[in-house]
Amino acid sequence: MTKKNFLHQNRRHCYLFPLKGGEGRQMKSYRMKFIVGLLLVLCFCPLKALAFEKLTPKVSQNPFYYLKSDYAMPLLSKDEQNNRASGAKDRFFLPWSGDFRHSKDDLLWPFNAYLPGKVYGENERPREKRWFDEIYSKAHIEAFKDINAPGITIAEGSLRAFPTHDPIFLSPELPGEGYPFDYGQVSRVNPGEPIRISHFSRDNSFAYVETSFAAGWIDSRKIAYVNEGFIDRYMPLPLAVIVKDDKVVSKGNLFIFNVKIGSLFPLNEELLYDLELLVPTGKDEAGLATLEAVRLPRDFAKRWPIEFSQWNAASLIDEMMGETYGWGGMYGKRDCSATTRDFFLPFGIWLPRNSSAQAKSGTFISLEGLTPLQKEKTIIEAGTPFASILYKPGHVMLYAGSYRGRVVVFHNLWGLRTKSKGVEGRYVIGRSVLSTLDVGKDLPGIDPDGLLINAITGMTNLL
Repeated sequence: MTKKNFLHQNRRHCYLFPLKGGEGRQMKSYRMKFIVGLLLVLCFCPLKALAFEKLTPKVSQNPFYYLKSDYAMPLLSKDEQNNRASGAKDRFFLPWSGDFRHSKDDLLWPFNAYLPGKVYGENERPREKRWFDEIYSKAHIEAFKDINAPGITIAEGSLRAFPTHDPIFLSPELPGEGYPFDYGQVSRVNPGEPIRISHFSRDNSFAYVETSFAAGWIDSRKIAYVNEGFIDRYMPLPLAVIVKDDKVVSKGNLFIFNVKIGSLFPLNEELLYDLELLVPTGKDEAGLATLEAVRLPRDFAKRWPIEFSQWNAASLIDEMMGETYGWGGMYGKRDCSATTRDFFLPFGIWLPRNSSAQAKSGTFISLEGLTPLQKEKTIIEAGTPFASILYKPGHVMLYAGSYRGRVVVFHNLWGLRTKSKGVEGRYVIGRSVLSTLDVGKDLPGIDPDGLLINAITGMTNLL
């Protein structure tokens, strides 16, 4: 039986749904319906039909294209880089020293920020008071800081605002909301990350922890305690950093975990072709982390910090190009600020987790009140390719260089703002790209105020 295709449109996507239809229709009728259907697709979804590669202005997606002639020269002196790395190492291990730094107010904040009936679940229905009551009880608030012990992540995990993997969205009817913006997601956490454990949820399935950059709830299976003997063995060693993305760490036939660029581990020994790293592989019956020596190829991991040169910067970007957008590190992916943070950490430069804090991490140059031409001129004259970040509220980008006098940035972004007949929408890019600041300017329905060049408010030089 012949099936007819009917256009189904909702606020996000266009689908072609196969529905049962009658037989014996004339070919002319089929052609007409096909044409009408195609026109509807083009009318309702013109922005969704275009690939990023077709957006203008077009620029090369090869980061090595933007290198200058002195690409092998270090952007930082060895002494300055080692000084930066020393501070970054102190921040990395901060959870193992002192008290739990976050307050009970930080723990309670999500319960005050997200209210019953105001946020939505995966079924696009409002979260009811019953759901919040159950989560509040599960959070075991009265046990806050009862444990207050050092630990470590033994697998890649997610920090959550609540002790649950259930998502919370703002109204799916709002532009730019709904999937993938799960406000229950705080951040992805690498394996081997020092943490401090406040307490466990009432059912022990989650632990409230803090890392060097954020606090939240994490799956209890992803963490282990560490004792003084573990810390004394782990901390004094030099560190190695992962410089390849989405790789598997294993020993023999034993899978240990996945790693991404920016993951740090103690360097136990430097061999001719490999580096031997100490990695946490699990926990014993007492909940204490276990360590194994694992060998990784030298193109997989390098002694930290790696030299901060244009060439090494382009090499990292090349590894990170095209990664699917992951709000708050969802599904082990990156958002904009995770991209910049993971890019700089291999060079020994520690950045906070969120974009607004990153914009305050160096010398800030305001771009407010400038014309687009003045903004680009200021960036090119005062910025340093691969060492300056551009900021607009809610988004951060790495200045990668220029093309024919135009600023080029590397960033992972969800999309560009559109407006049609007063209704706001999004043209979804959803991955890491190299682009100009006015990318998408020729799209039908693009909101000029949503273009990056019009929205950026400043530049931060990190050197």
